Amino acid sequence: MSPAAYYENCAEARAAGAAPVYAGGPGYGSHLDRDGDGIGCE
Repeated sequence: MSPAAYYENCAEARAAGAAPVYAGGPGYGSHLDRDGDGIGCE
């Protein structure tokens, strides 16, 4: 099994084709969610 996804920033998440990321989902981190609505890199 691969480790859970982690993205340092939104550019990295977009490059991986993972943006947007959702709270509770793989790759989500509060550092990616500037407005705090549970959706990062929107």
